[in-house]
Amino acid sequence: MEREQIIETLLLWNFWEKDIDAGIRREGYLTRIKRYLDTDEIVTLTGVRRSGKSTILLQIIAQLIKNNIPRTNTLYVNFEDPRFYNFLNIDLLDEIWQVYCDYLRPEGKVYLVLDEIQKITGWETWARSKYDRKENVKIFVTGSNAELLSSEFANILTGRHLQLSITPLSFAEFLKFKDMEIEPDRLWLVKNKNALKDFALEYLQLGGFPKIVLTKDELLRKELLSQYFTDIITRDIVNRHKVKDVGKLENLALFYSTNFTRTYSFNKIKKVIDFSVSLDSIHRFSHYLKDAFLIDFVPRFSYSLKDQMQTGRKVYFVDNGMHNAIAFKFSQDKGKLLENAVFHHLKRQKKEVYYFHEKQEVDFICKQGLEIVELINVCYNLGDKETLLRETSGLLEAMRYFKLKESKIIIAEGEGKKITAEGFDIQIIPFYQWALD
Repeated sequence: MEREQIIETLLLWNFWEKDIDAGIRREGYLTRIKRYLDTDEIVTLTGVRRSGKSTILLQIIAQLIKNNIPRTNTLYVNFEDPRFYNFLNIDLLDEIWQVYCDYLRPEGKVYLVLDEIQKITGWETWARSKYDRKENVKIFVTGSNAELLSSEFANILTGRHLQLSITPLSFAEFLKFKDMEIEPDRLWLVKNKNALKDFALEYLQLGGFPKIVLTKDELLRKELLSQYFTDIITRDIVNRHKVKDVGKLENLALFYSTNFTRTYSFNKIKKVIDFSVSLDSIHRFSHYLKDAFLIDFVPRFSYSLKDQMQTGRKVYFVDNGMHNAIAFKFSQDKGKLLENAVFHHLKRQKKEVYYFHEKQEVDFICKQGLEIVELINVCYNLGDKETLLRETSGLLEAMRYFKLKESKIIIAEGEGKKITAEGFDIQIIPFYQWALD
């Protein structure tokens, strides 16, 4: 690629001669990244495509410039720019860096962002060399594949990187995107209860992809989400793993989207799906989908690791809005959407999550160290006695099993309250309240 072409491309993406709109700030992530700025480690941002990784790093650059870092000391490279398409190799990375240094002549520390770096084979060796030579450059990289930014380069960058997982919007972030500022007191929660209930129901349907939340046209939202799904399948799985049976991969992804929150083993999936695919392909494709952040699995809790591995796992989907856009369904899936949202909230909190099933099931149990510390059931509403009895009896069984005195039921409709039974306390909490605590 010609040097002039490289600098022309970089000019489009960088702050050198203009301000770039970096969107709505996601303060939680920005605060964590700011803590990393004075370290030498390479910062890696992982997460599903379109979750906001690039935007967050643009926000970091904008903040650095606001804090009087020279514009020319920042370099943002988007490896998905089509101008780079025919030149994606380690030589391009070298050439970009040299062209930048020759044209901009930065003095002092450079802040370098390599966006969607998985396009460049060997990038980790290049980044490590700059780290080991103690060059005056702070490197940030993003990628849309968990395998790429964990196991594959762990040996090369061991002890040299800090990793941050970026997800679609939390409920608190969703409220900010809806121009609602959260205040940290109970009075504010009470005064805004009705609005928060409405926003929570909207969040459960729309999901949390940033652009989708800001898009008002319902048909356009569905088209965008369908395209996100296609891009994840094509760019982050098919192209990366050279998958030939693309139709079967996509059908399996649609199966998971349609049947999210249910319990499956790979053997069971092979028996129930209505298309022909080998057990080995189900296993491989499922891990590809997980590494691309499209699905996640929750194992059944057992004190025996062997039992955990041999029983079915519950599957969760990346985003409620994407589920609504692509899944084959005959109902609104309200209860499943709530359970999926609860799972992702627990995951953002870095909880070690399982489900529990003895005589009855509990949706989520959270483990901390060697101890089970939290039991959670999820139910859209508790409008009839039979539903309430089912949800509470499962929790009572689990509380006796784990010798815990408290548990929770997260609801979407209804009021919060506490139930005491057999000396145990069950807290019923509306989702909007629980997700903001």
